[in-house]
Amino acid sequence: MKAWMFNRNELTLALQDTAQPELRAGAALVRMEAVPLLSYTRNYVQGKLPYAYPPSPFTPGTNGIGRIVAVGAGVRSLRPGQRVAVNPYWIADEAMAEPPQVLIGLTGISADSAPMLAEYPHGSWREVADFPASTLLPLDGLDHVAAERLALLAKFIIPFGGLRRGRLSAGETVAINGAGGYFGSAAVLAALALGAARVIALGRNAQALQQLVELGKGRVLAVLLTGEVAGDAAAIRAAAGGGVALGLDMVGQAADADSTLALLHSLQRGGRLVLMGSMQVNLPLPYGEMLLNNWELIGHFMYSSADYLALLSLVRAGLLPLDAVELKTFAFSALEAAIDHAAQMKGLQATVALF
Repeated sequence: MKAWMFNRNELTLALQDTAQPELRAGAALVRMEAVPLLSYTRNYVQGKLPYAYPPSPFTPGTNGIGRIVAVGAGVRSLRPGQRVAVNPYWIADEAMAEPPQVLIGLTGISADSAPMLAEYPHGSWREVADFPASTLLPLDGLDHVAAERLALLAKFIIPFGGLRRGRLSAGETVAINGAGGYFGSAAVLAALALGAARVIALGRNAQALQQLVELGKGRVLAVLLTGEVAGDAAAIRAAAGGGVALGLDMVGQAADADSTLALLHSLQRGGRLVLMGSMQVNLPLPYGEMLLNNWELIGHFMYSSADYLALLSLVRAGLLPLDAVELKTFAFSALEAAIDHAAQMKGLQATVALF
């Protein structure tokens, strides 16, 4: 079979012939159909990211869509022929407060995750891949949806997990910081699907925000940020018709905290702010205002299996429009071109490689 192999030491990525993985207990073999590409993949394979890479050589690739070829001993619910979504967020199934965790095919997360990376070093950029059964989500009832569309689940599940962690309730007003970005744009649609009465889309790209406003059909309002904290906070509150119940910060690589502080100051009393971005500076908190307003600040990483199951329920019900995303596909053999295209993605766009 074919697999893309990356050597971290030599910084080489090549499509190679390799043996099909052996079936292991507690795991499943999956014949891949489609894999989405992250915008920073080129930086990743150039060794520019401060990640805990799996031992080289290995196959990168995080999410994906495929069909189960075989299941190992001890796998109870999955079956051969079943279509599944590959979830790279693998947490050790052990009864402890802080079990090791990794993103398969990408990086270790906790300091004690090296053995997990060694056990499952390979990700989804291979024709047949093996994954722990606990990382596979059945896609029963979605056989009518093309694999490239289902691959977009990876774009939605991360902000979806943040919205659920923030306890978004139907009828609330939510503001999304970074709404013009890859994950922030998906957060707007996810918030609508979860029943938000009003979604305030924050960003600096007027065109990207306008697209979300049109998709929202009256429930999405845009606020173009200026970088002036007090003025931006006032603009958000005006768009919300008062304070915001929930803020979700999805800004990537921010060099200052201005937009996040504006979102914080737009919260209503008792409001919640979920942090899921990758800001490069510290966040200065107004201690007194946090206390007097009962504001809740929540740091959140990724999502849970329960979040993924809830997301799939919304897709099955037709409440989350995967077809709203502008999709560009590439052949699996043309992965290098797909990586370059992914680096240019903006807003409601996605790049997927097809097998």
